[in-house]
Amino acid sequence: CNFSKMNGSLDHPDQPDIDAIKMFVGQIPRTWSEDQLRELFEPYGAVYEINVLRDRSQNPPQSKGCCFITYYTRKSALEAQNALHNMKILPGMHHPIQMKPADSEKNNAIEDRKLFVGMISKKCNENDIRLMFSPYGQIEECRILRGPDGLSRGCAFVTFTARQMAQSAIKSMHQSQTMEGCSSPIVVKFADTQKDKEQKRITQQLQQQMQQLNAASMWGNLTGLNSLGPQYLAVSTQDRSCLNAMQNLAALAAAASATQATPTGSSALTTSSSPLSVLTSSGMAALNGGLGSGGLSNGSGSAMEALTQAAYSGIQQYAAAALPNLYSQSLLSQQNVSAAGSQKEGPEGANLFIYHLPQEFGDQDLLQMFMPFGNVISAKVFIDKQTNLSKCFGFVSYDNPVSSQAAIQSMNGFQIGMKRLKVQLKRSKNDSKPY
Repeated sequence: CNFSKMNGSLDHPDQPDIDAIKMFVGQIPRTWSEDQLRELFEPYGAVYEINVLRDRSQNPPQSKGCCFITYYTRKSALEAQNALHNMKILPGMHHPIQMKPADSEKNNAIEDRKLFVGMISKKCNENDIRLMFSPYGQIEECRILRGPDGLSRGCAFVTFTARQMAQSAIKSMHQSQTMEGCSSPIVVKFADTQKDKEQKRITQQLQQQMQQLNAASMWGNLTGLNSLGPQYLAVSTQDRSCLNAMQNLAALAAAASATQATPTGSSALTTSSSPLSVLTSSGMAALNGGLGSGGLSNGSGSAMEALTQAAYSGIQQYAAAALPNLYSQSLLSQQNVSAAGSQKEGPEGANLFIYHLPQEFGDQDLLQMFMPFGNVISAKVFIDKQTNLSKCFGFVSYDNPVSSQAAIQSMNGFQIGMKRLKVQLKRSKNDSKPY
């Protein structure tokens, strides 16, 4: 029984290690039983269990020529895979053994246990980082990101062998200390997955599209849109490149909704995951607001509006909590910033109530969010006097009812994070009589 000692599990426990991998093995003779397979696999380590997959409709059940095997240790499984996968052809078979982690093991995918660690001292090397994180479990890989000059960029990737280890590292380490030469505490979070990267790529494309559209002077100065003559708008909508850019936006918006359909954890709500809102809020809203409010009278308007709508609705729900930070600051300077926090009323039909605001939204955020639709003269979030926290509703007044209708059209039902805004006209004084 010496060989099992070499593989470190002479006195193996009743259960495989927490990070053991169940392997799927194909291209094995249908005549082989579990015992024969055990002989094939034991040289690489102690085997916990082997199950041959059988066709139960046959009597007796027939082997399908494949099995699942679990070793006590992860190391044994990887060694067996190295020695056998695509290497060894078993008697009577035409193809070499196929050995890979079983589909059920996808739940131990690297992206589920790989951490990004930021704000680490540039003096740290891989060993220092390993030491810092070793209390939380076995580390499969540790890599410091370096520039072309070989110097540390002050961040690293640490991959554990199981997700629980990574979670406990986040819990204990995130923001637990500020390291030498760092401006803020250490950051420990799950590394971006492929899906996150795809999302960022789409976001960047969207932002480029926005810039192209701006360059095509589709809506040169967002706030000046309502004052543009219909002739100007009509001319610019006939510009093919503009329309193409709009179509691309619509397609990208659809793509964005596809990749975002299954948000993992809470990432869909964090600011980082949704610069899409740049597009949503300013650009699309301005187009909807401006074009929708009768700026376009001739026939070409409807095509344009249909496109706008398509792009807009595809994307509307992805303005996550990022909205306020991502706003183009230049917009603010073009409008009366003093509107934030003011309680001035506009004319009849130009005053809106907004419900379901995110808790952290202040007057400034509210102003920014509703500026693309027209000239905001006041934007106010209601604050609870006792707790000093937002009551999550507020009001916005424009200097004309057309803008407020455009705002209702675009923003009612608009999703920010987990909330959907409710935007409606404030009833005028003489409406408030009891029924």
